[in-house]
Amino acid sequence: MIRILASVCGLVAEHPMTRKRADSFKIALDTLREELRAGVHRAGSRLTANDIAERLSLSQTPVREALSRLAGEGLLLDRRGQGFFVQSLAEQDLIALFRLELELLLIACDERSSLPPLDLDRLVPTATETPPDAAFVLASERLFRVFASASSPPLARHLARLQDQLAPLRTVEPRVLHGLPAEFGQLLDVISSGATETVRSALNAFFARRIGVAAALIRALDAADTIESI
Repeated sequence: MIRILASVCGLVAEHPMTRKRADSFKIALDTLREELRAGVHRAGSRLTANDIAERLSLSQTPVREALSRLAGEGLLLDRRGQGFFVQSLAEQDLIALFRLELELLLIACDERSSLPPLDLDRLVPTATETPPDAAFVLASERLFRVFASASSPPLARHLARLQDQLAPLRTVEPRVLHGLPAEFGQLLDVISSGATETVRSALNAFFARRIGVAAALIRALDAADTIESI
């Protein structure tokens, strides 16, 4: 009875094996998520728990759990009996995801009470984090998360999931779109101003630009995959 009460009150230490498994799951999940976001794994490629576990020096069980979690988030495709595969987005899929992200941000625009002070140095990654052009792709993603969080944390979590799905295609934006630093600067100024209609207009323009080059983004990602595989 004492042990049961102690467990309920959080007084019994977590078993080392349980903690180790949780740590292994987090390592696998975080590593795979970042690899998928960066486009490390080619669209349509199969990911196996055995290969990943060996590469990360982990057991297969937490790796399988991480693969299942990512499949549930739409970053992988779980084909029963065949394994896990990297999602391959068609042009219409990409357009739909961009439109969904826009809609979430427009909801945030209508519902937010106030936007906290923005720290530009925190939004724009340093040169050691990512190449200069790509920095502004990540900066806009961070800006949108801050913006959504000011409205609703649950909305921000849905936005983050969409951004993870879009991330591989957004990595090739610098190859397709010009003027990303200037675009980000204007977007930051508009969102900081807080004028709802101006913000809505800027968000519509931002995503219209990307929807207009959806096919080109897919071709650029395919070309990058081909170059890396040679």
